[in-house]
Amino acid sequence: MQEQQNNGLNQNHPEIEKPAKPNKRKKIIWTIVIVTLVIGACTFAYLYGEYKARQAYYDVADTEAYPADSVHVDGWASPEDYANWKNATFPIPQYDDIPTPFKRGIVKIFLDNGYLNGKEGDDIYFFTKIKDRAYRVIAYGDFTGQGDREMAFVLENSDFESSAIFIIPQNGNILYWKKLSNELPTIKSFKKGALIYLNEMKLVPAPNDGIIKQTKNSKYVLIYNKQTKTFDEYYQYTEDDIKNAQETEEGDEPEETADTIVVEQ
Repeated sequence: MQEQQNNGLNQNHPEIEKPAKPNKRKKIIWTIVIVTLVIGACTFAYLYGEYKARQAYYDVADTEAYPADSVHVDGWASPEDYANWKNATFPIPQYDDIPTPFKRGIVKIFLDNGYLNGKEGDDIYFFTKIKDRAYRVIAYGDFTGQGDREMAFVLENSDFESSAIFIIPQNGNILYWKKLSNELPTIKSFKKGALIYLNEMKLVPAPNDGIIKQTKNSKYVLIYNKQTKTFDEYYQYTEDDIKNAQETEEGDEPEETADTIVVEQ
């Protein structure tokens, strides 16, 4: 009788004999989760590796072997043009440390404007070959305040009296260009917050990175105006300028004069 009852219990509750189904379901779910995580990790590693490789390409100086472009950049010379013309564009070793993206942009500027194969009498510009001066015609900074590294550089004119200043981003497209007649200045950069003269004879913090353009007789800052979207120049006063201005102000004050009115008694 008891055996029959036990058999009856087993027939009414067949799940007692098959407890493995939920475990199989869990294993399948965990397998799917693990595979998904592995695929995600591999995808992230690949994309991150591509990103780091691209960043390294932008940051390194020129080398004989450089990676092929993964994107088309309008402001760069082609790899073939760059290889053919880089030595003519950068004539001395002092320019070797210029990052490759900027170099390719500069080579394109030279080619587009005929600086490398111009005829006699043309307006030709070139980098100075004076070693001590070469370091003083290049400056880097975030001049437009967009968070990108930008480059300013000065090229000399074939008349050896004039020059031109350029500002370009890493993609090479020109942000600013100006011919400097009868000027051969040097340049250097300053950081946002540096004290400079803007609209008056009073030092104020610079609103963003900028460029100091200096000659024997004058010093100017070139700084980006976010309202007008232009680069504006501001004269930088010397100690003599300030002293002379103070003396002029003192000289303009009215002198005290003796009372000449005679009081009759």
